[in-house]
Amino acid sequence: MKIGIFHDMLVRKGGAERAVIELANELNADLITSGFNPELKKWIDIKTKVIDIGNVSLKYSYLIGYNLEAPLRFFINRNSFDYDIYIFSLFSSIFAAKSNKINIWNCYTPNRLLYDLRETKINRANRIKKLFYYIYTGALIPIDQRVVRNNMVKIIADSKNVQTRIKTYYNRDSVVIYPSIKVKEFRFKKFGDFYLAISRLTTEKRIDLIVKAFTKMPTKKLIVVGDGPEKKKIIEIISNHKNIKLLTDIDDKELKELYATCLATIYMPIDEDYGLVPLEGMASGKVSIAANEGGCKETVLNGKTGFLIPPKENNIIRVVKSFNLKKAMKMKTNCQIWAKKFDTKECTKQWKKELINLTIL
Repeated sequence: MKIGIFHDMLVRKGGAERAVIELANELNADLITSGFNPELKKWIDIKTKVIDIGNVSLKYSYLIGYNLEAPLRFFINRNSFDYDIYIFSLFSSIFAAKSNKINIWNCYTPNRLLYDLRETKINRANRIKKLFYYIYTGALIPIDQRVVRNNMVKIIADSKNVQTRIKTYYNRDSVVIYPSIKVKEFRFKKFGDFYLAISRLTTEKRIDLIVKAFTKMPTKKLIVVGDGPEKKKIIEIISNHKNIKLLTDIDDKELKELYATCLATIYMPIDEDYGLVPLEGMASGKVSIAANEGGCKETVLNGKTGFLIPPKENNIIRVVKSFNLKKAMKMKTNCQIWAKKFDTKECTKQWKKELINLTIL
């Protein structure tokens, strides 16, 4: 059974990239993408074939490359591949879907620029970007709806939170299969003296909220790992605070060492689709202090594997100040047991079951 997994782009280190690569490895599927950075092979083991259909404008503008050229390239190349099963990951890749094929949408989320974050993005944009967003979303929404309605025989949601969005925006049912983590690759080493926040540095991830809280707690250490458009803003906030460190370029081994030696993770995104960071921390025996919204409510058990709180500075400060080594040690086993429920073996088993069901119908 030949399987092709179409994924928007593979150019950055992130949860979606890690999840789709591991899925392709497990299903022995080809990976087709509009833009591939070979450096990712140093970050994660890519065992399968990667086909890059290209993306010229990505070199000059990520915004244009991601939102305009990638969907267009997938559409143009939709007749270039022949698989028994087509899996589409994220939202640009779905434009390569053809009718009368076994098309599965592995939906990390409906395109948030088109739907739940549309007004927020437009309101925050300058005049030029406002015009772009209005034209782009107005043109793409009906096409997006038509592709999902006519071409997708099955939709896999990566969380119950995303499942609700799919029902809201497409009126389609879906099956939840959580993106996996390789639990055996994470380990507990010790409870260190620092908190760990890992994320793309974007507005939606609320890293600024976390670092602002720690500027008011000079005796509490924080390490932030990530890069992105808000990097300059984060650097300015932490410039005079020696208790906060920003790391923008570390490899996978160094990242797992930070998980193994931190005291706890902190994760505060806006209505996150799912979020692997809390689970990777738990696989390392560390609790997560997370926003009480979105996918975090599915991956964090409040009071058992972490703390779900309203995403405000004073709440972060309150929990951090009250957290200690004794609590961390008490919750360690709960974290490791819970993380095993999201292991790669379980995810692969669910995927194979869905694929078998579709091929025998």
